[in-house]
Amino acid sequence: MVKKTELHVSNCGFNHDLVDSFVTSQWQSKSRNTFYLIYRWCFAAFVTCVFVISLYAHVQGTNNFGKFFIYITRWGLMINLIVGIYGALLVTLWHFCDEYRDGIQTKQTIPRKFQVYWALHTVALELSFVITIVYWSILYDHDDSIDLPNILAHIMNSVIMFLDFLIIGFPMRLYHVIQLIFFGVCYAIFSYIYYICGGHNAKGKPYIYRVLYWKDIGKASTTVFGVITLGIIIHFVLFWIYKLRVFIRRRFFTAELK
Repeated sequence: MVKKTELHVSNCGFNHDLVDSFVTSQWQSKSRNTFYLIYRWCFAAFVTCVFVISLYAHVQGTNNFGKFFIYITRWGLMINLIVGIYGALLVTLWHFCDEYRDGIQTKQTIPRKFQVYWALHTVALELSFVITIVYWSILYDHDDSIDLPNILAHIMNSVIMFLDFLIIGFPMRLYHVIQLIFFGVCYAIFSYIYYICGGHNAKGKPYIYRVLYWKDIGKASTTVFGVITLGIIIHFVLFWIYKLRVFIRRRFFTAELK
């Protein structure tokens, strides 16, 4: 069951009692953990490699650097990259800088830098699943090769983000679904502006994705609505997985996570 406090309007924001949960794993008992620090940098290195490999493959295949940034898959890879590096830096500061750590622990509210990390991680996590599901169910062309860049961008993106979701210590809020909705609307607006400005995709087609061909505004709008609905469903499924994660933590480990 969802506690009434979860539905409180304050949970639309970024309030959380355990500030250090943003720089610790849910499965560690001490405030600092060397293994978690190493993990965060390994995660950062992995998402950086995925981004670089995807960019290199795109440029080699199309000889067009700019077109790399029009696809939502690449937006997802960029957010993963930011989350990976940003999270590693936050944990590094927490691990090595006593003054920084003590200053945060004495504050009544979550620092802005942690709030940004929380929001970006939520979007990166859910967007990775949206990208994987939509690509393989709708967008995949049998003429496309299933090579390393394709696997990294459309399968491993979800795998690595889900594993990270099982390791991190900070919570998931029901109301934070608005973040993914906002992101989806922003991309839809971008794709529409790109279309009316005469933009083409890497294959020379007058759209980014064939299901987002704004010449048929009804079909494109239906696509936007359907993908956002998928994102909402994913958010609620992940929320219950988060609740299960917390239950396991409380049931089988000594330290309690709120």
